[in-house]
Amino acid sequence: MHLLDVQAVLDREQDIHQADPDTEVLKYGDDKTTSYAILSHRWGMEVSYKEMTKLLKMEERKRDKVRQRDGYQKIIEGCERALKDGYKWLWVDTCCIDKRSSAELSEAINSMYSWYQNSQVCYAYIGDIEESSFPSERNNSKFSKSNGWPEWFSRGWTLQELIAPKRIEFFSKDWIHIGNKRRLGSTLEKITRIPVDILEHGITSKRPSIAQIMSWAADRRTTRVEDRAYALMGLFGVSMPMLYGEGEKAFQKLQLEIMRMSSDQSIFAWDPYGRMPRYGSVLADDPSYFRDCRDIRVVESDQFVDKLADYVHSHDIGGLENGSEWRQTAHSQLMSGFVATNAGIQIWLPIIPYLDPPTEFKAILACSDNDGKLITIDLASCRSTYNRSFNATETRKTYPLTRRLYLTYSPDARETPCCLTLDDRGAACHGFTRCGTFPRDITNNTVTLSSRTNDLMVVVYANDETRSHFAVGFGYYSGQGWAHATYVKRPATQEGSWLNSDQKVYEMMWNARAQHALQSMSNNPDRNNWSPHDSFVNHAHLPQSIWAARVVWGRWDEGNLKVMVDVEQCPGCCVGPLEWTITTNDRDGLDMPGFMKTIRTSHELKLNNLPVQLDECSGQTITLGDYGECSNTNFECHGNIFGDMQAFGIDPTDLANCPVVARVSGDEDALNYPPNQDDLTVTLQKGENRLVLHQPIGRSLPNNQPLMRLLKALSTDPANKHLVTTVIHCSEFYAVDSWGQRKDSEAVAWKNQNHIEEPGLLTPLCAIASPQVWRRESACAQRREQFKSIREQFFALRDCVGTEARHQSTVR
Repeated sequence: MHLLDVQAVLDREQDIHQADPDTEVLKYGDDKTTSYAILSHRWGMEVSYKEMTKLLKMEERKRDKVRQRDGYQKIIEGCERALKDGYKWLWVDTCCIDKRSSAELSEAINSMYSWYQNSQVCYAYIGDIEESSFPSERNNSKFSKSNGWPEWFSRGWTLQELIAPKRIEFFSKDWIHIGNKRRLGSTLEKITRIPVDILEHGITSKRPSIAQIMSWAADRRTTRVEDRAYALMGLFGVSMPMLYGEGEKAFQKLQLEIMRMSSDQSIFAWDPYGRMPRYGSVLADDPSYFRDCRDIRVVESDQFVDKLADYVHSHDIGGLENGSEWRQTAHSQLMSGFVATNAGIQIWLPIIPYLDPPTEFKAILACSDNDGKLITIDLASCRSTYNRSFNATETRKTYPLTRRLYLTYSPDARETPCCLTLDDRGAACHGFTRCGTFPRDITNNTVTLSSRTNDLMVVVYANDETRSHFAVGFGYYSGQGWAHATYVKRPATQEGSWLNSDQKVYEMMWNARAQHALQSMSNNPDRNNWSPHDSFVNHAHLPQSIWAARVVWGRWDEGNLKVMVDVEQCPGCCVGPLEWTITTNDRDGLDMPGFMKTIRTSHELKLNNLPVQLDECSGQTITLGDYGECSNTNFECHGNIFGDMQAFGIDPTDLANCPVVARVSGDEDALNYPPNQDDLTVTLQKGENRLVLHQPIGRSLPNNQPLMRLLKALSTDPANKHLVTTVIHCSEFYAVDSWGQRKDSEAVAWKNQNHIEEPGLLTPLCAIASPQVWRRESACAQRREQFKSIREQFFALRDCVGTEARHQSTVR
């Protein structure tokens, strides 16, 4: 460490004009063998290492400006005080560290705690105390920016400067002595919340918990975000490289370094009362999360199992069977420590599941509060890891099970907004429109949901002509997306607002959300069979009608989701409010309505940079908009939607209903054989053969309301037909082998067999899909008859009542 030569500094200052410019005022010393004083202060206009060493070589005007700074005056006053107390050397952080050297700066920050600890005395200069005595009470008017106390106590770096030195002397603005750490112990405890014995004897005398040490820094500030972590390294006895610019990641790194040195579980006990809930990583964002942890104490290994048994007894959560065996097993597991791995923080913890939600657990930590009660935190299961959570309510009456968990510690596991796009054109085709949303509005069919706060949105749909109503709820719950459709009743009066109904539906959806989330949990036996393109279908029958509301949603793994709301003739499969199925919806690359399931894909191209799965036409006559039956080897056309448009009142010549023309491109790997700039090479997914397309153009179905009406109108046939959604047109195509050699025989055969829509245009590739609105069973004939019978009984009863009323009127 570089130390100021007290006498040399004062001699230079006494006769600044005659002093030798080469006089050394900073010399290297060892903190373990050198007797030195150290200065702690609140920074102002400070003097750097370079300015202190080159002061006499500056021009006079610049030198005088440096000497007039309050930072320079503090150095001179500190040297005078040190000389008076008999110390030859003084360390001042501002001018004793050459911050131009990153290596020296890193060494100083990592060693600073021991430098303060090994000093003979620390001078704490409190520049905002003008009186000759130390303040004994909070004064918010005088110290409004620092919680009613001098600003020195609100800074991050001064925390270790208060604890580490064995002796601290406090001085006011005019360098008047106003007390020392030992004599002011009770006042300092009131200001800092640090126990007197820690202030007097240091942190090693009676090691506090990690959470308690963090609590002392909760309300302290630093100029740089990273310093909130760097200023605490010495208190925990850890070292780590400095990387200014990493922001909040520095505090995460600090916690991980602490865990390498300690098995103290109180590091997970931040925010024990849920005052500032934050979901995701089990590591805190900054020291402020430990503000309420002042009284948290570590429970030693030989006490924890006994305290856990007491916890079970006091909470009446289940009997303990095989007690001695459990104690022995639990002791070895719970005290095995924890380690950060790439899968998460591996740790053994006793956990108790919650009733609601069942995917969340109460974990019991080996630390306690001031009353000796064990500290617990809430964890939410998210696939193979557990996140910090705060929404749970009542636990089950079951004994805590000791489990090895992997706790999420990446800062990326925090709040991740999920964007939801709502497509309810299928419902609109049957006259159902939105009549209410709760708890907030939906703008442009898009809503952002929180992935950590169990967010929930409800939309109510109504068809006033048929007096039918249903609601759709969608949200995020315990890391899983879900959607649900259900019947709702109309408000009691015609003038009644949907708001009250929305609130009731919202409560019902909230209660049902856990059952939906469980469908996506990792312990579901069907999960291993799911693919990234799976979607889920929920079905709700509308009473006294042949209609059913259906909601279809895809996987939520990528943070965004498309939900389709549809109305169909009920096939009679809905036996309960939570009926759901899994269906596969391979993406065809286009934003097509109805969740298209593409089949038989062997090629992938891009239309206007959107990936599209395509297949060879295999010599068949294929036209955009054809629909019919499709097998693995053949497509049998039953009709064409462009030909059917006019029959359904849609003008096929309207530009909005015309095919969408797109530019065709391919991946870089597929362009390794371009004969000329107008050709495009398409590589087979299986095998080595390639196709070369000359002047390719893509044409696709439009994504609009008329097309949706057509799909709905053509969905009455229960055959689950397929639809040609995309075709590639080109003037010529031929096959090449892996060496780029043209296969003319195959090219001639394909050309002769392929359909020519227009003179000179060929269709070698197409996409055939099955719209979700077509994939359903036929409407339930039995339910139709039931509904018909109900209607007949209703009209018969009405006629009977009417006849009786007329008879009574005649009698009167």
